[in-house]
Amino acid sequence: MLKPKPQALVATVVAALGLAATQACSQTRGRSSAEQVDPKPSVRVDLIPLGLPSGFFDPDADTRCGHQIIGYRFVLWLNNDALVVGFNASPNCRPSPQAKVSGLARLLLFNRSGVLKVQRDIPYLADGNGELVAPGEAMPGPKGTLVFRIESVNLDPEGRNESKSGVIQLDENLREIAHLDGFLEAMTFVDHALVFGSSGAYTVFNGAPLIETGRRQRNWPVDARDRKFGEHGVAYMTCQQEVRPNEYVSTGIVHAWAKQRCAMNAESDDQERWSVPLRDGETASILGILPDGSVLGNLNVSGSKAGRLVVWKKGQTAEALSWIADSYCGAFNSATSDMSRYAALASDDCNDIGGLFRILGVGRSTSAPGRWRVFDRRSKALLVDHQLPKNARASLSPDGLHYASFEGGELRLYMLPSRMQSAQR
Repeated sequence: MLKPKPQALVATVVAALGLAATQACSQTRGRSSAEQVDPKPSVRVDLIPLGLPSGFFDPDADTRCGHQIIGYRFVLWLNNDALVVGFNASPNCRPSPQAKVSGLARLLLFNRSGVLKVQRDIPYLADGNGELVAPGEAMPGPKGTLVFRIESVNLDPEGRNESKSGVIQLDENLREIAHLDGFLEAMTFVDHALVFGSSGAYTVFNGAPLIETGRRQRNWPVDARDRKFGEHGVAYMTCQQEVRPNEYVSTGIVHAWAKQRCAMNAESDDQERWSVPLRDGETASILGILPDGSVLGNLNVSGSKAGRLVVWKKGQTAEALSWIADSYCGAFNSATSDMSRYAALASDDCNDIGGLFRILGVGRSTSAPGRWRVFDRRSKALLVDHQLPKNARASLSPDGLHYASFEGGELRLYMLPSRMQSAQR
């Protein structure tokens, strides 16, 4: 069976967000279409000499056997001057039906100038023995570390034995400093603390190396959906359903035909609660809890594939953030911790958002490029409109002043204007 993904991680990439076409300036606040830019990289690093397989960015390289062989494909920042590119140097497919693939992930640590600082190889179990598998993942971890996720696979064709899932924490020099077995339920938005557990009992790990920093017991309402953990609380959606005219009930079963009446709920560790009701028929996805306790979410709007990006605040009107036109689909990608700048992936092919669904084996392949855009929250400017192939990756630096892409066999680094420059536009 397909391994489930942690809610906080999946929701950040499959939420129904979208991105406007360049000409749809009426839907994009800030810069006009003539000013939207696809900047030139300040640094380009050829990764083929560093072990990147020569066909890694072929159009179907990550989809031919991606439902049975685990692969890695990522670029992420550890801090404002260090970033990691990761990829599987091992095959994406079995060389023959009976020859299992032994996984080997190569991690390359660069500074902001594109100078290689550290190279590290991590062996892992890659072959699902015919079983559906999830793609490999890596995420920024607490205190500038890297969290490398180990996926569970069947150890025999009959499915009688299964390997353990877990995470490896690597420090700023890619040295292993912690290894935890277990299902990663979520990561927090700000500190990137790890949350393990299920059935209402959760254990939180933070720091470098990871140590247990708390335990939480949460008895979710029967109609709770899209739960997200923060550093000091949780946020979740609740949705009642209209089973008969003007009669709304709470139930754990979602009826596709029923009108919904939803609310966003936030609860701190000291049990302080607040809630924001949505309009009848509206639903939303929660993306994270910000440092001030406000909640970032995507409001699904009838007739819009993009939805609306909003920040809910206790006792205040929701803040609508600059976002994109209704005709595109997309996924929230990365952001500064205070959401002063944020980025998204987008596509006009709603079956192929950011390449994610193709990796999971449930979408159709396409060679059409997507878009990667960076927004400035204060000025509402669209800073970047970057054409990005579906099997490429991109990430925004923690300070929002740089971004990196992993595409075309290269690491590419870009500079962004300062916040003062953005405000003057």
